[in-house]
Amino acid sequence: MRRNPVVAGQFYPAEARELRSDVERYIEEGRLLVSEAGATCRALIVPHAGYIYSGPVAGSGYACLESLDRSVEWTVAILAPSHHVWFKGAALPEADEFRTPLGDVKVAEAAEMLARGQLAFRSTQAHALEHAVEVQVPFLQVALERFTIIPLVLGDVDAEALARELLGLGLSHLLVVASSDLSHYSPYSEAVDHDHATIDHILKDEGDELGGEDACGFIPIRTVLALARASGWKPQLLDYRNSGDTAGDRSAVVGYAAIAFWEEKHGDE
Repeated sequence: MRRNPVVAGQFYPAEARELRSDVERYIEEGRLLVSEAGATCRALIVPHAGYIYSGPVAGSGYACLESLDRSVEWTVAILAPSHHVWFKGAALPEADEFRTPLGDVKVAEAAEMLARGQLAFRSTQAHALEHAVEVQVPFLQVALERFTIIPLVLGDVDAEALARELLGLGLSHLLVVASSDLSHYSPYSEAVDHDHATIDHILKDEGDELGGEDACGFIPIRTVLALARASGWKPQLLDYRNSGDTAGDRSAVVGYAAIAFWEEKHGDE
């Protein structure tokens, strides 16, 4: 069963060549903002708005995936908020493939293991209209190429418990992507102040200070922070901009940040 794209041609180009070109450009420009060396990116917080608004910010996050070992297949857990359906727990799709204009991506076998836990369940409805997972997949197809996904739309769920279940999968090549925008529709200067306070909480591992008014994906962010705490990953702010910077209108903006979480390499790694 395949989950077909629902925001191609709306949030990002529907034509494959244009889409690949745009994503490659965002990542290439984002490389200028990545300074970490001798470490492996294990998690990202990246935005999920239309690419003309948030693509330049997301690009700096996905530029970090150059640090990953390309000789292995990575499992990417994409953690997204639910914009359309309220529920408890973490929703996996019924589908076993996600399609974008760049091709099909398989849902990881580990998703079935997760579905046998206490928090995750299968739901076509939760994924049917949700863009926050979908918009991350083309970036992964360009930046990583060899991977499978665990697509999770998160409802009301305990982030610490979800982090434990993800770690319990025992995946040595796990990458986690928290899909989240920041503040919504405030005037430019107010949004900048609000978003920098939110980013400060993230960098200080203060996920409990975050709510829906700070980031639509505050539960995905809390989950990444719990994973980072348990695994020793260190955060780095790569880029912050809002739609007033990328699209021009500053009267009511949406904030975007790219934050990477790094695992130090040891010995001969």
